[in-house]
Amino acid sequence: MIYQTVLAAALVATASARLYIEDSAAQKTLWESFKTEHKRSYATMEEENHRFAVFLENLKVADLRNEREKKAGGSAVHGITQFSDMSQAEFESTMLTADITMRSTDVEVDTTVRVADTTGALVDWSGKLTTPVKNQGYCGSCWAFSATEQIESDTMRLLGKTYVLSPEQITQCTTGCYGCNGGFTEKAFTYAKSKAIVQESTYPYTSYYGKTGTCAVDTSKGVVKVSAYKTLSGESNMASYVQSTGPLSVCLDASSWNSYTGGIMSSCSKSVDHCVQAVGVDASSSGYWKVRNSWGTSWGESGYIRLKYGQNTCAITNDPIYTTVVKA
Repeated sequence: MIYQTVLAAALVATASARLYIEDSAAQKTLWESFKTEHKRSYATMEEENHRFAVFLENLKVADLRNEREKKAGGSAVHGITQFSDMSQAEFESTMLTADITMRSTDVEVDTTVRVADTTGALVDWSGKLTTPVKNQGYCGSCWAFSATEQIESDTMRLLGKTYVLSPEQITQCTTGCYGCNGGFTEKAFTYAKSKAIVQESTYPYTSYYGKTGTCAVDTSKGVVKVSAYKTLSGESNMASYVQSTGPLSVCLDASSWNSYTGGIMSSCSKSVDHCVQAVGVDASSSGYWKVRNSWGTSWGESGYIRLKYGQNTCAITNDPIYTTVVKA
C-alpha cells in the first residue's frame, strides 16, 4: 500500500519528513489506501467526511510525536495504524480502560533483591513462554488479556503445559470490573484464585466489538487456577526477574500508542491506562523492554512495542506482576 511505503520511508528519512502535507490529492490517496487496508466503509458521506478529517488530524499528531521522539533520542516511528480514523478521545475511551484506582493496597510484594545484567543482549521469552499475540478488538479488556497472558506464561513455566486460555471468561466474570468498560489485572488474578480458568476453545472471545455480555462459563472445565500473585518494585528488579525467570504482566501509559508503527519509544506519558505483558528486556544503556500488546499482529512490530529501558518509559514499573499457578 502507498501509505506503507510512506511509513517505511519515514524510518530512514530526515527530521523534515512529514506525513501531513498540504496536498489534497496526496491526502486522498493516503485515505483511500487506509480504507482499503483496514476494510473501512462508512454508513453516510457525512460520517466519511468526519472520519477523513480525524484521519488528517492524526497525521499531524503523528508528525508531532515523531518530532518529540527525535528530541528524546528515541527511534520510535509514528504513522498510520488501524486507529487512524479514531479521535484521541475515542481511542482512549475504547481501548485504554485499565483502572488504576482498582489497584490493591495490600498486594503481596516480592522483596527479593535482584540486580539486572546490564551487559548482555536481549532476553526474549516470546514464543517460548508465551502464546501467540491476541486481539482484544474494540473492547476495553486489555486488563483481562494481560492477566490471561500472564497466567498462560506462568502455566508454561511452572507446570510445563501450554494452554490458550479464555480472556472472555476473565472479561465477563471478574467481580468488581466492568468488562469492555474497564478493569484491572489484580482483580482478574484474584478472580482466578477462586475460579478455574478454561481454555479459549471452551469459552471463545465474543466481546470484540465492545459488548461484554453475561458470564456463563462452566468452571468445572477449567484447567488452571492462580494460587498466589506478587508484584515487584523497581526497574532493575523487574529486568532481573525477566532475564532469569520469565514474562511479567504490566500496566502502563499507552496514550500515544495509537500511532506507533515501530522502533524504540522514549517519549511517553506516565498516566496508567493500559495493561500488557513485558516479555523481554535488554538492560544495557541503549536497551529496551519488549512488550506484547493485545491489538493484533498488524499493530506495531507484529503486535509488539519496544520501550526504552532505564527511565520507567510509559510508567512500565507501575505494577509488574507474576503468578503462581496450580492445576485445576
